[in-house]
Amino acid sequence: MVIDNLYIYLGTVSVVGVAVIWWATSALLKSKSNREKRLRRLKNFNSVQTSLPKAEGQIGEIDAAVEKIESRFSIIRKITFFFIFIVLGLALSLPFLNSMPAAMVSLMVAVATTVLGFAAKPVIENIIAGVVLSLSKAIRVGDTVVIEGQYGTVEDISLNHTIIKLWNWKRLIIPSSKMLSLELESFTYNDTYIWVHVEFYTSYENDLELVREMAIESVKSSKHFISQDPPDFWVMDLDKDSYQCWVAGWTNSASRAWSLGSDIRTGIAMRFQAAGIKTHNFQVRMEPHPMGFEQESSLHTLSSSVQG
Repeated sequence: MVIDNLYIYLGTVSVVGVAVIWWATSALLKSKSNREKRLRRLKNFNSVQTSLPKAEGQIGEIDAAVEKIESRFSIIRKITFFFIFIVLGLALSLPFLNSMPAAMVSLMVAVATTVLGFAAKPVIENIIAGVVLSLSKAIRVGDTVVIEGQYGTVEDISLNHTIIKLWNWKRLIIPSSKMLSLELESFTYNDTYIWVHVEFYTSYENDLELVREMAIESVKSSKHFISQDPPDFWVMDLDKDSYQCWVAGWTNSASRAWSLGSDIRTGIAMRFQAAGIKTHNFQVRMEPHPMGFEQESSLHTLSSSVQG
């Protein structure tokens, strides 16, 4: 009877182990395939549109990213199977632990805990974080993000670190364990559409309707403006010396958003300059005021320094 129960237990654990291995394999293959398909659909892998020439025979950035994904998921699959086999082996050996000396079992557990808890802790933390990031949808290779105050594209997510290719093509390398605790702003999490807005100030002396028309025209004239609806214009605040204005328009990618913002600012500056419109109004007036000789002398000195 005891032997029969042992066979049933071992058979059940083996069937469960095979099922877990099949499920893990299917899930990893599906996740890898989805990430590769998404990368293949990307038209641009940069946070800013550039015309950097590609050397002859050089592999494209998207193809390189796909190869890195295949390599990373191959490692994740090996690590996953290793832990599954470890757990499966422990489960299969449970009925036979009674035949081993308790002191030996305690010693093995103590040694394993010490090694994993101290010597291999940073490595294990990074590997676990790397696996979590690889399977997460919050950040993916090809996403355009702002992280640690830096703007760029996620170039690679390995088991040890994440590489962000910044807008100026420098690389920000962040350990995987730290990456999990960082806050980031994603431009491509759900879709690629971005509402670009530019803030500027204009003097109360200016014709506000003319300012509005010029600001909206600066958006509409950009080739990166993508929308059937006209741009929007708002007066956001009334400061002591000027209006605070926003103008905004839609575009369909993070790299085009960068260019659209530049076109809007350039267009506003050029149109205002041509029309003689002041972006703000600030004046310093030094008027005579009856006071003593020493105070008057001090005011004269201050006035001279301001005029100088």
